[in-house]
Amino acid sequence: MWRDALGPAVTDALGDGLLVDLRSSTYAAFWRPPAELASRVATVRVLHEVDGRRQVVSHFNKATKGRIVRAVLEDGAAPRTPGRLADLLSDLGWKVELGEQTRKGTQLDVVVDQV
Repeated sequence: MWRDALGPAVTDALGDGLLVDLRSSTYAAFWRPPAELASRVATVRVLHEVDGRRQVVSHFNKATKGRIVRAVLEDGAAPRTPGRLADLLSDLGWKVELGEQTRKGTQLDVVVDQV
């Protein structure tokens, strides 16, 4: 049900901009970007690294993503590609790893050592 409603709404709202997908994996199933938008979709995942071991951040996931959004908005930049977003986040002090583009978009892993 949600996919039918969200697809057109998201596509219309996106225009020619970059879609920064901050949803948790639970909500990601409600809508998946179509392949024709893949070059303009950046899915952000937050990883917590301790002693060289990484885990997906769960409890503080929203707080970390909120800090990322705030930093981008305060900077005023408007990146149009996942790569440009990764560059911006790096410039803002975040440790970011840019994945390969897939038919669903590009994953950006933000690696933090504190949550």
